[in-house]
Amino acid sequence: MSNEKVARLNKQAYVVGLKETLKALKQQRVSQLIIAKNVDIHLLARVLSFANQNKIPIEFFSSQHALGECFGINVKATVVALLK
Repeated sequence: MSNEKVARLNKQAYVVGLKETLKALKQQRVSQLIIAKNVDIHLLARVLSFANQNKIPIEFFSSQHALGECFGINVKATVVALLK
């Protein structure tokens, strides 16, 4: 993902983390998912199921550490949901 795209995304509403993403998915508030490439796939089973059912686009980020850092948290991030 390019730096310009990340800068644009930082101005958009989003939630970070698995629990918050699942909440937003259940409320049908998600427009796009960004998932770190180095995540154990079994952790994301429910997220991917919701995304598939609702045809939500998914983009992949280089690593959990980089994803967390990009979205302003000091810990690793598994998934970020961009909100509608």
